[in-house]
Amino acid sequence: MTKWMRESIRYTALLTLTVMAIGVMMWASRRDDSAATLAKKQVTTEVPIVAQSKPLVAVKRVEASLHEVVSKYTGKIRPWETYSIGFEVGGRLVELGTDKEGNPLDDGSRVVAGQLLGRLDDRILVARRSEASAQREQAATDLRRARNVREAGLGAITEADFQQALTDQALATAQLEIATKNLEDATLTTPVDATISRRLAEPGESVAPNQTVFELVQNDPVLLVVDVPEADIPEIQRRMRSVQVARKKGEQGDPESRLFRARVFLQSRDRYGERMPPIDAEVFRISELADSRTGLFEVEVRVSNSQYLLRPGMVAVAELVVDRISAYRVPETAVLFRGDQTYLFSLATTFEPLTLMFWDIRQVPLETARQVSLTEWIDGGDHLLVPSTSVNLDRIVVRGQQRLSDGQHVRVVGGRSAEPVVARRLGERTAD
Repeated sequence: MTKWMRESIRYTALLTLTVMAIGVMMWASRRDDSAATLAKKQVTTEVPIVAQSKPLVAVKRVEASLHEVVSKYTGKIRPWETYSIGFEVGGRLVELGTDKEGNPLDDGSRVVAGQLLGRLDDRILVARRSEASAQREQAATDLRRARNVREAGLGAITEADFQQALTDQALATAQLEIATKNLEDATLTTPVDATISRRLAEPGESVAPNQTVFELVQNDPVLLVVDVPEADIPEIQRRMRSVQVARKKGEQGDPESRLFRARVFLQSRDRYGERMPPIDAEVFRISELADSRTGLFEVEVRVSNSQYLLRPGMVAVAELVVDRISAYRVPETAVLFRGDQTYLFSLATTFEPLTLMFWDIRQVPLETARQVSLTEWIDGGDHLLVPSTSVNLDRIVVRGQQRLSDGQHVRVVGGRSAEPVVARRLGERTAD
C-alpha cells in the first residue's frame, strides 16, 4: 500500500470521528434543552393558585337605601299674584301711606293687608254724607208723622201719601248708604300682604274712578314656573295623582307621600363665589295646555319667600322629586358599557386549597370578581341609581375592572371596602 493511500485512509477516519462527535454533542445539547423546558413547565404548573399573581383592584362598599329620583328643569320666578289698585271714586290725591320708617310709600315698599295706601280729598264726600243723613232723618220724621195720623183714623192722609212717605224714607236711606260708601272709597288700602311694584300717582294729582294708582305683587310665596317637555309630563302627573290620593287618606302612611317635594337652586352666588343653599318647595300646578310657541308645558312650583330673597324675573333650577325608590348609588366610573351590555364587577369570597408537595394544608380565602349585569338603572350624571329589586350588591370594583373577567381572582388594594355610600339627601337624577 502506497504512502498516499495510507494518508487518505487516516484522514477519512479522522473526519468520520469528528462528524460523529459533533452529532453526539448536538444530540446531548438538544436533550438538555428539552429537559430544562419540561422542568420549567412543571414548575409553572405546579405553582398553587393562592401564590399566583393577581390583578389589583379598588373596592367600594354600597348599601341599598331610599333615594329620591329627581328631574331638573330651569325656569323663572313669578309673583304669586299681581294687583292693580285704584280709587272707586275720582278726586284729588292728598295723602300717601307710609312704610315702617315713616317714609311715603313708593316702589319696593312692603305693605300688609289693610294698610293705608292713599287718601283723596274727601271734604265734598263728607258734606254729601251729612246731607244724605239729614234727608234720611227728615224722611224718617215724615214717616212717623204719617203713621201717627193714619193710626189716629182722622182721614187726614190717604194711602198713597202714606206709601210715598215709606218710599221717601227708603230712598233717603239708600242715598245715605251711597254717600257713606263713596266716603269710604276715598281711602285706599291694600287687600293682601304685598310689595309695591309701581306707584302711578303723586300727591296733589287728580285721579279718575278706577284709575290704577298702585301696582302690587304678592311675593310670599312666589312661583317658579318651569317648562317641561311632553315626554316628562306623564311621570310628573303620576306623582301628582299619588300625592293627592295620599292626602285623602289623611295621616296614614309616609308623610313624604303626601308632598310633591321640590328643591330650588338659584343661579346667583354669594360674595365668596359659593352657590346659594337649596330652598325647599312644592309642586303646585301642572298646566293643562302646552305653550303655543314652545310646545312645552308649564309646571308651577310654590316657593316660600319669607326673607324676600326671591324676586320676579330671577332664574332658578327646580329639582322635582318624581319618585322614591330603594336603590344602590353606584359611581358611574365603576360601570362598564360594552355594546348592548351594561355590567359591573362585585367581589365574592371563595376558598382555594393551599398545597404543599402532595398535601392540601388548608383552605385559603380569595377575593373573586363576579360580573353583575345591570338591566335597570337611572342615570345621575356621575353615578347610577340601581334598584335593589334588580340586583344584590355589597362590594363593587371601582378601579381596575376594565380587564377583569368573571370568576377571576383579584387582590384588593387600599382596604377591602370603603365607608357605606351616603347619598345627598335621598339621591337624585339630573335632566340636564
